[in-house]
Amino acid sequence: MRRLGALLLKRSPRRSGTKGRWWAKAAPDARSFEEVVDPEIEALPAEARAKLAAIWEKRGGLELRVAAGFSALAVELFEHGAAPAVYEILGQAVRDEIHHAEISVEMAAKYRGAAPAWPVPAPLHIPPFAPTTGAMHATLYIIAMCCINETVACGVLEASLAQAKSPLVRAALSTILADEIDHARAGWAHLVSEYVTPEMKRALPKWLLRLHSAKLRELVEDDAPLPGEAFADHGMLTRARSRKVVRETLDDVIFPGFRRAGIDPSLAEKWAKEAFAERRGRSNVG
Repeated sequence: MRRLGALLLKRSPRRSGTKGRWWAKAAPDARSFEEVVDPEIEALPAEARAKLAAIWEKRGGLELRVAAGFSALAVELFEHGAAPAVYEILGQAVRDEIHHAEISVEMAAKYRGAAPAWPVPAPLHIPPFAPTTGAMHATLYIIAMCCINETVACGVLEASLAQAKSPLVRAALSTILADEIDHARAGWAHLVSEYVTPEMKRALPKWLLRLHSAKLRELVEDDAPLPGEAFADHGMLTRARSRKVVRETLDDVIFPGFRRAGIDPSLAEKWAKEAFAERRGRSNVG
């Protein structure tokens, strides 16, 4: 997690020219995605492959909604102001997330042994963050999407990549992770810019509590197994592992990040300490 924190502080050069061949990391000699052979995937029984295909299909739809979210966020920041570096990342992020959807669709096709099928259209929900408006709403939006969602995603993707044995899954996860690190940076860069005023920073601690509890409540309160968690070699985390990774990401990356930006995360830290500790206590019962 400390490595992740260091990466978020240093902007990486944009990657170009290889996005369409992300799978070449797994099969450098393949001329097309259809030619890629993954022994780990091929060894799975049909029922297991169908379950993992369904997970990647769902991810494809989620990635498209994230692309739409970044587009809506960019509109707000164009209206209320952001640093040029933030505009650059967000402009690229829309394209990145569409590519992530493409990766997910292709992964689903490989597991299912069928042609790729794109997700059906779905509505975008823009959080109201009532009663905020204007620059404060845009700031809450970028905190939720980048400082929390994308930073947490980086931690989860790192953990998934560390345990995955499927070459194609590793190629997919590493490609997505490289982009997500950049997307998270957009939020942290915005918080230290002139567009987040001292007055706004004084109002943010209560919002950090609300945003973290809303984002993570299901993870810490639900005991049901996560989809696909029996398939560790394919990068799927258990709920217990996910909780541990998210808690470490909060403690090692996210809360220190807010402090560096001059925003007090104490209320959110208190919530996380109680919520995750309570979950450990319940897990130990019996």
